[in-house]
Amino acid sequence: MKIIKNISIALALSFSALTYADNHYPPTFTMEGLQCSFVEGKDMDDANKVIQKWKDYGDENFSAPYNAWVLTAAYASKTDFPFDFAWTGYTFNGTDMGKVQDDWVNGGGAEKIGSQWEAVTDCSQSLFTVVQARQSKMNFEEGSNSYMSVSTCSIQEGKTGNDLAADDDRWNAWLDGIGFNGGVYRWWPGPGTPTSFEGDFYLAMGFESAEAFGKYRDDRMNSARAGEMPEGILNCNMPRLYSAKNVRLDAATSEE
Repeated sequence: MKIIKNISIALALSFSALTYADNHYPPTFTMEGLQCSFVEGKDMDDANKVIQKWKDYGDENFSAPYNAWVLTAAYASKTDFPFDFAWTGYTFNGTDMGKVQDDWVNGGGAEKIGSQWEAVTDCSQSLFTVVQARQSKMNFEEGSNSYMSVSTCSIQEGKTGNDLAADDDRWNAWLDGIGFNGGVYRWWPGPGTPTSFEGDFYLAMGFESAEAFGKYRDDRMNSARAGEMPEGILNCNMPRLYSAKNVRLDAATSEE
C-alpha cells in the first residue's frame, strides 16, 4: 500500500493475547497494505469473488498465520482516500510475512488468482511495523465488521521513543476509565511507503461500532471540559474513520 501524506488505514489486530508487561517491549507485528482502485466496469462484488478464491488458497497453502481486513472510507475526504478500498494483512513478524508471500508465489496463487485480481483492481503495496500500545478487548469473528480510526502523528520536540511507554500508561489509564475496548497501535512506515511521508507514524484505534466511536469522541470532549485529559507527547492531525470487514481470521491466532 503506497501511503501518501495524510492517507492511511486503520487496523484492529486479532492475534493471541499479548500483554504489556513491565520492563518488556510491547508486542510488534508486521502489516502489509494495499490501496486499490477498481478497473473500469468492476466493483466490490467482483473483488469479493477473487478475495474468496484468495482465502480458499490461503487456507490450503499459507504456512504462517495471516489475518486480513478490507477497508472503506466512512469519514475521510477524497483527498485523503482517493481510491476505492484498501486491504490490510497482518502476521506476527516479518519472517511470517515473507513465508506467506513465498507461499503465494511458489504455490501458484500469484499467477492464477493474482491475474484475476489485476483484472478487477489496480493496487499499490507497502509494509509497516506495528507496535501495540494497547491490547484490544474486542471479540473478532471472521466476516465481522468494525471501525478503525487513524491519525498521522509526530513525537513532540524534546521527546523520544523512550518516552512513549510512560505516555501509553497515562492514556491507557484514561481509556480504562471511559470503558474503551479497542486496541491502539502505532504503524511505523516501511518498504513501499513514500520517502515524502511527513510524521513519525500512524496512530490506529479500533472500535466495535460507529456508536463506540461516537462515545469516544463525547468522552474526549467531556474530559477536556473537565480538565481531565492526560498530557501527551504526540502531535496528531485529525483522525480518519474507516469501516473494516474481516475477510480472513486465522483460527490459530484469533482471540475469541
